[in-house]
Amino acid sequence: MVKKKDSAALKEVEKALFAIRFYPVAVNEKTKNEAIARLIKIHKKGDETMKQLVLYMVHEALAKSAEFRVMHTQEQLKVKHPTQDSTQLKMGVYRAIFNYNTSIEGACELARLLGKLNSDDAAKLLTYHYTRLCTVENECNHMLRAAVISALGKSESRYALNALLEYAKYGDSERSISRILAALVEWEEKIDNLKINAKEKEELRAKLQETITKESGATHYG
Repeated sequence: MVKKKDSAALKEVEKALFAIRFYPVAVNEKTKNEAIARLIKIHKKGDETMKQLVLYMVHEALAKSAEFRVMHTQEQLKVKHPTQDSTQLKMGVYRAIFNYNTSIEGACELARLLGKLNSDDAAKLLTYHYTRLCTVENECNHMLRAAVISALGKSESRYALNALLEYAKYGDSERSISRILAALVEWEEKIDNLKINAKEKEELRAKLQETITKESGATHYG
């Protein structure tokens, strides 16, 4: 449960996510960007409860990508919510159409947000979504997977790097491997920032360089 002292932060998380969802219809880009900055700040400075709350609520918004193949109409929502009246159903259609997170560009921004949180738990949430996006082949999922890989490359989480190394080792799609390699290249300059000893850094740097060299030679996109 959220402690009383965190109630104000909880309201800030909800307010920030509302601002992101309502972009661009009811919120301008400046307000949306400020909301993203607030979520990053709350996650960075909050206790474990607040960190997990931010991740959970971002997950809920990003998980709407599972419905991207659905064309929302009043009749379609009536089947899903038979007790709602006509006005409620129409509002549901309106939200599905105009909420930022119900389109590819909004989902991609949420993935980028997770990468900016620079934590292992945020990286794990990214890999959770990446795993499920890999189960269906379509252009929409290709774009979202690319956004997740890019976010893992921007992250400063050791778990993000470990995941990318695994994807490079076992992936067999040239398109995916090329993006994974680009993300790994970004990690070359961040090894020194990891909180591990010098020996581990050298071993990890060697593994990273070996993976980049090996996979670059195995793909036409290297």
